[in-house]
Amino acid sequence: MAPLFAGTVALVSGASQGIGHAIAIALAQAGCRVALTDIDLDKARLAAANVPGASDSIRPYALDVCDGEQCAKVVADVQNAWGPVEVLVNNAGIGGRSTSHDARALGEDLDRVMAVNVKGILNLTLACAEGLKRTRGAVVNVASITTLVATGAHLAYGASKGAVGQMTKFLARDFGPHGVRVNAVAPGLVMTPMTAHVAQDAARHDRMVGRTFLGRAAHPDDIAGPVELLGSRQARYVTCVMLPGDGGYLAN
Repeated sequence: MAPLFAGTVALVSGASQGIGHAIAIALAQAGCRVALTDIDLDKARLAAANVPGASDSIRPYALDVCDGEQCAKVVADVQNAWGPVEVLVNNAGIGGRSTSHDARALGEDLDRVMAVNVKGILNLTLACAEGLKRTRGAVVNVASITTLVATGAHLAYGASKGAVGQMTKFLARDFGPHGVRVNAVAPGLVMTPMTAHVAQDAARHDRMVGRTFLGRAAHPDDIAGPVELLGSRQARYVTCVMLPGDGGYLAN
């Protein structure tokens, strides 16, 4: 069987660990050339070296998605090396920190999280826009179940992921006439370094897992598969979809 992506150029942000790294591996194994980005170049290089059998199809980049000019420079370098980005996975994200109801603390936390989780998506999508239009490509945003329901997550994180849901809809509207599809996945509890604090809180962990039909937390690979599908031509008539990867959590 031919690879799902034969020579397709993909860019995955925040891909040095967790969900992003699993997505980069899945896309590379499916035939993509993958620009693997992270804010820390050393981490990106290490992550790229840990993609099995893909040394010629992985390029690591330092990328702060908050910086629109840096986004444009990275995308230009990828295009010069391989051609236009056809599959963009906006995975880079950070969690909230403030549990205070102090307006200043919450405001600062919101500014910090929105800059990465929301404006970062806009920056990188616009940087890839011409290539996406030329290839009639696909964008997959990594949202969260907090896009759809209020969980125990920090307020700033939940607000940012709610915005990711709406941004996905509006980008799908704006890019649709150019043949570009824009979708999102909404992971539930996934065991990554970012969610280590949940694993350490036995009561919270068990409460979330107990609400799923599958009775377990997700592994990053469980989210990579849906992203791979949405980015592929198998989903060529699918756009503006929020696909939960939550083990049934939202059905309760």
